[in-house]
Amino acid sequence: MRFTPEDTDAALTWTLTRAARNLEHRLTTVISEFGLSPVQMGVLIQLETYGTLTRAELGRLTLTTPQSMSGVIESMVAKGLIEFLGEGGRGRPNPVRATAEGQRLIEALWPSFVEANSAAALGLSEAEAASLNKILHRLRTL
Repeated sequence: MRFTPEDTDAALTWTLTRAARNLEHRLTTVISEFGLSPVQMGVLIQLETYGTLTRAELGRLTLTTPQSMSGVIESMVAKGLIEFLGEGGRGRPNPVRATAEGQRLIEALWPSFVEANSAAALGLSEAEAASLNKILHRLRTL
C-alpha cells in the first residue's frame, strides 16, 4: 500500500504529533539555556503554582512516570532547585518545594517561556492561539 503526503497530512493525530515534536524542540532550546529539561521546568512551574507537592502529584501534573519522576526529583535536589520537606519513608509521602534558587531560576526563565509561547512567536493571531489552546486542553483530557 502506498500513501500520499495528503493521506498522512489528513491524519489529525499524526499532524498533532509532528507539531508537538516541533514545538517541544523549540521550547527545549529556550529552556536548555537555563540548564533545565522540559520536565524539570514543569516541576518548578507546578511547585510555584501549587506550593508543595508529592512525587506522585508532580508526576501526574507533568505527565511523567513515577520511575522517571524519582530521577528528576533526585537531580533537582542535587542541583539545589528543590528540597524535601520531611523524612518520608516507606509508604509515607515526602513532599517537595522549590528552594530560593529554584524560584530564582524559574523567575529568570519565565519571560523567555512566555515569549516562546506568544501567538506571534508561533505565527498565530491572538484569536487563533486562544482557540488552539482551548482545543488542546480538551484533547489533553481524553
